[in-house]
Amino acid sequence: RGEKVNGALCVGQPDFPPPKEALEATAEAAKTGQTIYTAVSGTLQLRQAICKYLLEEKKTSYRPEEIVVASGGKQIIYQAMLALCEAGDEVIVPAPYWTSYPDIVKLSGAK
Repeated sequence: RGEKVNGALCVGQPDFPPPKEALEATAEAAKTGQTIYTAVSGTLQLRQAICKYLLEEKKTSYRPEEIVVASGGKQIIYQAMLALCEAGDEVIVPAPYWTSYPDIVKLSGAK
């Protein structure tokens, strides 16, 4: 219709810089050799910190072995589908959804 569309209709691209503390912590980690892959579920220290946050802020208790850290929402949804779905299972994908969700269902063997 000839209307101008906001060009920033993307996901995961913040419109603000990282916090100074995050940049400093990243630089320090690189300087001290913390540049290898971590455990698939996240480091124990991170999972413990998440447990502490959930208890203090959300009043809900978890153990570190109940926490899984992922690099993004689609990754963890994909992993959950692979773990929980069997061939022929029926999955409801609520709308709106990210365009890859139906394919994630198919890849899991579900429909």
